[in-house]
Amino acid sequence: MFVLKIVTDFASAHSLRDYPGDCSRLHGHNWQVEMLVASKVLDDIGMAIDFREIKNQTKVVVKRLDHQYLNDVAPFDKLNPTAENIAKYFYDEVGLLINNQDVRVKEVTIWETLRASVTYSED
Repeated sequence: MFVLKIVTDFASAHSLRDYPGDCSRLHGHNWQVEMLVASKVLDDIGMAIDFREIKNQTKVVVKRLDHQYLNDVAPFDKLNPTAENIAKYFYDEVGLLINNQDVRVKEVTIWETLRASVTYSED
């Protein structure tokens, strides 16, 4: 299995609904996104998928959230914008853009701070 990883980031604010602490108030993060994509096969030039394609498709999703108040952006207008839900959102949305018979999003890690992250996968 070949596993490729790109890293990107975005800035946004959120407030956690029903959270019994400070994070229930408006606050922001400089989020880091680690996108892992897997493939068992390589193409004719020896690539599973071009890193550029992973970056570009991840940036499509990043653009929806960058410099936004996440609580106002679907699906987080209804779904609590926790790091866990954001990780699954990236997994699902980037997957819609790049998954095919040979290539699949394997795992997404969202870093809320340098010391706190969550990883989502379906393996």
